[in-house]
Amino acid sequence: MTDSISAMPGEIAAWLSEQTDLFPDVTFITEFPAIPKATPLRQTIAAIGLDHVSIRDFFTENSQGVQVPDEYCRLAKVRIRISVYVPYSAGGSACHTAFTKIVDCLNFKSDFNISESGCESIEADRDTDAFVLKSWVDIDAQFCAAESSAVQYASFLPKTLFCRSHMDDASIHVTPQEKQSWNNMLEIGYYSGSSHASRTIDLGFYPRLVLVFPSTYPPLYNPTATPDQITCLCGMAGRTLSSSGIELTRNGFHLTQTADTGIGNTLTKLIWDRADYVYVAVR
Repeated sequence: MTDSISAMPGEIAAWLSEQTDLFPDVTFITEFPAIPKATPLRQTIAAIGLDHVSIRDFFTENSQGVQVPDEYCRLAKVRIRISVYVPYSAGGSACHTAFTKIVDCLNFKSDFNISESGCESIEADRDTDAFVLKSWVDIDAQFCAAESSAVQYASFLPKTLFCRSHMDDASIHVTPQEKQSWNNMLEIGYYSGSSHASRTIDLGFYPRLVLVFPSTYPPLYNPTATPDQITCLCGMAGRTLSSSGIELTRNGFHLTQTADTGIGNTLTKLIWDRADYVYVAVR
């Protein structure tokens, strides 16, 4: 198991070197290789090393449904060091760009089960005239002595299933229907008053809120000689509360011309034959 773990940095560096479509200008090496480095640095270099390893028992369920430690397999958490060197001319931000691409590549193109990653602050290295970013990646791995392969990594399938359940979680993600509703949240229209006692406006959806107000008259108007009587030409309807003369329906809203005055000697007219009305409906 020790030999398998110690070989990981070299295996990772070799595999990343094969991803030429993602890293055409990055050289991957293991830490402290016996090769000279150009000074000043002319190309991005990522040095892969091993930081530390922790081993714990791997439990499986027996025929009685009891979790028992596996006799041959162990679980390991391996921290891989990734030191990214970029030329001064590329700027310090190039360190973060390279590190992000490396983590994304390991996470989504390999079978590594990455549990956590992070990095330190960018520093200047005068020996190579380069910016350096010290970073790390934690990998959960399963080791079984009976297997012929050097290292048994967790399957990529559980990660895919996790992402799917995460995406389908409606408590943290919106549905396509909700996105469409938000992009077309308001429905604005108009209608003319009439002499009818009631009228229904069909919107084609069940609104959350409808506001109605006159287009030419003020919301509160006194068309008679009675100084104390006010005619209200505006209204509001919600799913739990509505003003006088208007209520929501499953496909729009319904208007009723009131004949009697209400509170404050007010008469509500939302289909008055002398006025045109504008409505704003919230989906």
